[in-house]
Amino acid sequence: MKPETGSDTVDAILYAAHRVRTAADAALREHGLSLSGFKLLRALSGGDRSMREISEVLHVSPRTVTDIIDGLEARGLVARCAHPRDRRVTLLHLTEGGDRELGRAAAGAEQAASSAVAGLDPTEQRILRGLLERVCVVAPVA
Repeated sequence: MKPETGSDTVDAILYAAHRVRTAADAALREHGLSLSGFKLLRALSGGDRSMREISEVLHVSPRTVTDIIDGLEARGLVARCAHPRDRRVTLLHLTEGGDRELGRAAAGAEQAASSAVAGLDPTEQRILRGLLERVCVVAPVA
């Protein structure tokens, strides 16, 4: 069901975002990952990060990060490790299994992303991206 915020434009943005997110999540679930889990694995593919950094990258609370990590760690995709200089910080590390799973899941995520904009030619995609970037600049962040 489409949202009803009182603005047809905002409703269209929210509905499109919901549909894209749902399709991406479904594609990733075939690999046993949620969209959040996939994003977390991608964030770790560049190197170890702290739980706080992951929370900021994913724009979720630290508690939510802990829940995601618990599931990924149980599957051997992520490991917690000590920070070399600050014992108060727990680093997250992408395991070899996590790297393999990320590679497999990335194909499904890319397919879902391509499908989401398949009805738009490259020029329309560029225009849409530009318009959405402008919306992000003026939209207040809570």
